[in-house]
Amino acid sequence: DPLDDGEVNLSAHMDAFMGNPPFLGGRQISGAFGNSYLDWLLESNVGTHGNGDLVAHFFRRASSLLGRHGTHGFVATNTIAQGDTRAGGLQRLLLEGDVIYDCVPTQLWPGDAAVAVAIVHVARGLPVRALLPFRIAGIATETISSRLDGSRERSDPFPLRANADIASQGTKIYGQGFVLTSAERERLVAEEPRNAARIFPYLGGDEVNSSATQSPERFVISFHGMSLDEACAWPSLLEVVRERVKPDREVLRLDNASARVLREQWWRFQAHRPSLYSALDGIARCLVTAQVTKHLCFSFQPTGRVYSEKLYVFPLDSMAAFCTLQSRLHVAWTWLLSSTMKNDLNYSASDCFETFPFPGKAPNETVPGLERFGTFLYEHRAEYMLEKGVGLTTTYNRLKDPCLLYTSPSPRDRTRS
Repeated sequence: DPLDDGEVNLSAHMDAFMGNPPFLGGRQISGAFGNSYLDWLLESNVGTHGNGDLVAHFFRRASSLLGRHGTHGFVATNTIAQGDTRAGGLQRLLLEGDVIYDCVPTQLWPGDAAVAVAIVHVARGLPVRALLPFRIAGIATETISSRLDGSRERSDPFPLRANADIASQGTKIYGQGFVLTSAERERLVAEEPRNAARIFPYLGGDEVNSSATQSPERFVISFHGMSLDEACAWPSLLEVVRERVKPDREVLRLDNASARVLREQWWRFQAHRPSLYSALDGIARCLVTAQVTKHLCFSFQPTGRVYSEKLYVFPLDSMAAFCTLQSRLHVAWTWLLSSTMKNDLNYSASDCFETFPFPGKAPNETVPGLERFGTFLYEHRAEYMLEKGVGLTTTYNRLKDPCLLYTSPSPRDRTRS
């Protein structure tokens, strides 16, 4: 082994690897290459997660082929240091004794692709001695964690029992044909007033973040939980879904169980989240946040509407819950534990909400001081948004640059408000 002073140690499979492996989100791997390929990846790389990006498996594979001494360096998606991709990739390598000795945690790809990348160099065995000091974006450091920062490696936080089964992603409709404009809704209800019972306001992340009023601009036809015979009681609505949704469902693959269900039950959403809407029964409002967002912002929304999969929904109606989730503590906690999409936050309730300790015994417990401060913040924030005609994103952009706080709204914000 040339990296072990020429010793015959039977481990010199390769001295080094370098490259630019493919990036592919974990949930897309089986769709692109089949379930058997994903099963092989998970079996080959113990401890990896089915949601982790494909690039993490290249790090694991390269490390396994080095033997006891060697290095490897890859261009990766910047999520290599985040979420499930980190847990199944770099975190696992460090637990097995590898060392990250040089990295660039994130930078925009210089080519045409709109993607943020990380560059990560890993070593094991004797080469580590020659690589000190380690470097993060060219700055010397004594250690590099699997999060690609200069902190020591720590175990991940555990989910808390009090926070379980509260947060939920919104409804995944799988078919834009379910969605109606205001004019389409008015026409369908005018033709048949009882259609109103199956048409709901439809709220997504864009309205929550960009509109001063945060009001839904769209509506959605919903036959959740109904058989086809039951849905036939609204023939004009079913015909809309038949024309707009069914054709796209009919081209889905038959060899995939979930796709087959979507084809057969073409009048239903892919995932309505009945447990979420059951939890919302009996309360007038709930907290929501956009899943992908520049600034982590929470706001109250009335119940009785359909929330898009682009939102996380919390059946919490206290100002104390709002105050806690909007606090800098939770924001910092979220940026540490969530992944990103490009440079935006990609919120994950399982990583950030379920592990976050609330000041009371449960997330919805009333805490008088927080109720008072939360009310003050919420009312003043809403007042500012309405007065200036801007949404949450613009408001928090201005908070980070006070010189912008009293500027006029952009044409887009003015239109949306």
